[in-house]
Amino acid sequence: MKIEQVPTFKRNVKKLKRKHYDIERLKKVVKLIVENDVDELKRKHKLGIIKGTHPTVWHVHVDRSYNDDWVLCYRIENERLVLLLLTTGSHEVLKHIPYN
Repeated sequence: MKIEQVPTFKRNVKKLKRKHYDIERLKKVVKLIVENDVDELKRKHKLGIIKGTHPTVWHVHVDRSYNDDWVLCYRIENERLVLLLLTTGSHEVLKHIPYN
């Protein structure tokens, strides 16, 4: 599966790095998404769908023990097998998700 990052995602990751967030935690969640480990994503990361989005946008909490407000939003484009990383950060980023 190819992984693409939209510019908003890249900017948000840079901001989180400056705030000393452990980006390795984010990489572990992306790995779970790529491996399609839905059980682990539901159990440990609160996997959910953002209602009213088309195409479907998923969100997960990156590390609930570290910072329960840290979320990752993504969508999967099946035709091209692409994991499109949309945004990451606090729940505030949910208001500004780039859908395309």
